[in-house]
Amino acid sequence: MKRLIPFAALAALTACATTPVATAPSPAADVVPGQAAPSRALLLLRQAGAQSAPTQNEVERILGQPDITRQDGAGAALTYRYEQCALLLLFAADGRNAMRLAEAHPGPRVTGAAAPSLEQCAAEASARS
Repeated sequence: MKRLIPFAALAALTACATTPVATAPSPAADVVPGQAAPSRALLLLRQAGAQSAPTQNEVERILGQPDITRQDGAGAALTYRYEQCALLLLFAADGRNAMRLAEAHPGPRVTGAAAPSLEQCAAEASARS
């Protein structure tokens, strides 16, 4: 019985321990001291696929009119062409039939070139709008 007392005490202490509560990162969490804050375009594109993803109208308000628009069934695709980047945005209808940003794919404008990052493409988008 004396051998069980330390284990019971340890179990009681473990049960009392608190665990840190995980919180969703805020857009400000991406800011590194000494660096510029992320652009509105980058914050918008990073939300792709989330429940609160921006609607097609919100994207067009921030990025402007796309170079190519395609409606296909319950989805849509917008393509923006920049100097070094082609940005393909895919939209899907949500439960309320609003077209929300599902995916964002940056690609190179020159065949064989390395694909730019989403950050690079967003920077070009911000410079254009």
